[in-house]
Amino acid sequence: MPEKTALITGAAGSLGSELSRQLAQRGWNVVMLDKDRRGLERAWDTIAEDVAGVPALYPLDLAALDPEMCETLFGTIEQEFKGLDAVVHAAAHFENLAPVEHVPPQDWLMHLQVNLNAPWLISAMALPFLRQSQGGKLLFLLEDLEKVEGALWGAYGVSKHAVRTLVNQLALECRSSQVEVRGVNPGPMRSAIRAKAYHAENPAHMTPPEFSATRIAAYLEGRVQWPDVFVDLVKQNET
Repeated sequence: MPEKTALITGAAGSLGSELSRQLAQRGWNVVMLDKDRRGLERAWDTIAEDVAGVPALYPLDLAALDPEMCETLFGTIEQEFKGLDAVVHAAAHFENLAPVEHVPPQDWLMHLQVNLNAPWLISAMALPFLRQSQGGKLLFLLEDLEKVEGALWGAYGVSKHAVRTLVNQLALECRSSQVEVRGVNPGPMRSAIRAKAYHAENPAHMTPPEFSATRIAAYLEGRVQWPDVFVDLVKQNET
């Protein structure tokens, strides 16, 4: 299998860390990006030392991401790995459920920066690399959009709907290339963000992140095909 490289944002989180582990074990070089340095180190510890791929930690706060920082990121990737084959936007910002009028302005802007602006900037700068790859893939994690357009979901819900529009635009613009753009709803799963929204829920009863990570890894490697731009892993599991 040819050596491939993936950039995963939110790599210290539940899904991002598990996907990083699986890809590294399957021989991928994985650039693990997250603001949580300690979380990245914990994720690193779950990856065996004898993996075929190279996991590389890249501490970076998407709340502060600007074009210059993004250029440095991709310069590092080009220097260390000579290319990029996949980008997975697993990072997300969510504080709590609250009426729109009660959301602090700085929190609203933070949601849009981390959940929308940063993924757009990274994607725009990643596309030249993905076009050079044999079958580059650009993947965004979405949500149950009907749920998050409802009351109390605030800037998180707005940002996820905006990301869906961004996914559709990018998919249409990349049709003439080999780059595949997908928006994926992983469904309810055990994560720190879900715990903030559902306080009474027992995490032990939730689907572990391995479920979605395994399916995403299979898609990135070409072992399964997702012909549609928008993919709902919950519905796939039901069929």
